[in-house]
Amino acid sequence: MTLDDEKNSVQRFVLKCNVSACYQELSNKIDQPWITVCGHIFCASCGLAELGKLPAICPICCHQLTSPFDIIQSELNPPSHFVEMVLMGLNPNDCLEAARRGISFWQSQSVLQLNSSENNVQNTRSQIVEMQSHYEDKVATMNREIFTLREECQRLKEENSKSQHPKTPVSADQSNSNTQEQQKAVAATKVSTNATGTVKKQLYPRPSIPLQHIRPTSSRNDSLPQRQFLGKF
Repeated sequence: MTLDDEKNSVQRFVLKCNVSACYQELSNKIDQPWITVCGHIFCASCGLAELGKLPAICPICCHQLTSPFDIIQSELNPPSHFVEMVLMGLNPNDCLEAARRGISFWQSQSVLQLNSSENNVQNTRSQIVEMQSHYEDKVATMNREIFTLREECQRLKEENSKSQHPKTPVSADQSNSNTQEQQKAVAATKVSTNATGTVKKQLYPRPSIPLQHIRPTSSRNDSLPQRQFLGKF
């Protein structure tokens, strides 16, 4: 990565108010932000509410802020000549210490933003898991209701088909008993028929013919003369 790329990446990094409820981007267009000696930055409204009176306590790390130099309102993008003049006349060690603290401030701010982003991601994931579990329970409940309704529909269809085509199931014992009853009825009919014929024979006997009144038909026919048919009568 070149120096220009590093410069551009630093420029793309935007400071944000460290109060999680606010977390707005900071720029000189709004107001001058409040910066504490413990390395935290706040927007003008949050800084005035939290650090407006001394002594104060940092709302992020609970550091005691007692000196007027522990809190400053600073410009984020000061003019270039101000940056060149602010360190002039200072001890080189002080200049190095100021540069070290300035770099440490940016590092701490990047770590805070990273942690905040991770917390947001974790919260979002937990919400997704809760929503997924909630909707899985909903789907399972709906599937159970659908299964119950299908069983009820099947039961109603069976009842409807039975009502349209009633069929009484016959057991094996009942079929055997019906067969035996039919056989008994047939036997009783035969007995009654035989008895009726016997009674008729007894009540109306066939008259007997004496032997002397019986004429042999063959001899009579033989004795008669045969006649020839001669024409019309």
